[in-house]
Amino acid sequence: MAFIRVKKVKGLDYYYLVKSQWDPNRKVSHQLTLKYLGKASNVTINDIPLEYRNNPRILTVLASKTKEQQEKSFIIRELKEQVFDYLKNGDIDKIIKVAEQYKKQESLSEFYDHILKPVLYEIGNLWQQNKLDMGTEHVCSNFANKTIHIINRTIEQRNNKESILICTPEGEIHSIACNIIESVLLEKGFQTYNISPSIPSESVIAYMSNLNPSLVLISVTLLDNVGSATRLVKKISNNSNIPIMIGGQGINNVGEDEKRNLEAINSNVKVITDSTLQTLLQTVKGSIKDSHDKKIGNYEVNLIS
Repeated sequence: MAFIRVKKVKGLDYYYLVKSQWDPNRKVSHQLTLKYLGKASNVTINDIPLEYRNNPRILTVLASKTKEQQEKSFIIRELKEQVFDYLKNGDIDKIIKVAEQYKKQESLSEFYDHILKPVLYEIGNLWQQNKLDMGTEHVCSNFANKTIHIINRTIEQRNNKESILICTPEGEIHSIACNIIESVLLEKGFQTYNISPSIPSESVIAYMSNLNPSLVLISVTLLDNVGSATRLVKKISNNSNIPIMIGGQGINNVGEDEKRNLEAINSNVKVITDSTLQTLLQTVKGSIKDSHDKKIGNYEVNLIS
């Protein structure tokens, strides 16, 4: 019988879908993890595999969280409205307070994913629909960037040997996504080198040759810059075997064939689409680990040969 197991980490509940399995050799029952579901307050019925969705024990646990999730949705909606107003009025200190409180209850990455990024998307949509003037749109973007830079200055630096280069393709003038990614990577102890927005591909290659980063992250906001991003990926791949991750709104909007073509450039290239920042962090760690494992494997082969 499957059920949800609760694990408490730093005062927060996390859910795992498990089932009891009998060990005939040891003659004891042990728990087999079927799926990690995530933070309890975020888990819904859609996170449960189809074959377990009618399980009474699972439904009972999820029902107990429904009210809490509704309250959380209401709070998030209120905070987004507040942050929208704070951006328009330049109240950076108030946005910082919202971020600090949200970080205590959830995490910095979730503040960006749940609050700041949706607000910025809404601002962009309103501008495109001529419901918000360009001046206000620029003011909001500028104050958002200033807010992120202030948050980054408060993050305690750690002596992590892993360095990550963050950049945009030539012609891409948007840097907020890069600054947000830099923020969550800094918090996790990575050394980050953010050279966004647009600089020539040759300058990116030159900077990389001096830095020798563990990973390159390329952010593409506009669909028009996907071609430039593809050329940058090819140039990096021709000059090094450093892992490359490419994503952003521009990449989200290309077809599946184009995404496959990007990853076909080099086995070290990974396309990231519609990812939360927490998932991105896990992917970054996995890519760096895989790269290290390859280097160790090649070194051992060279020793043997």
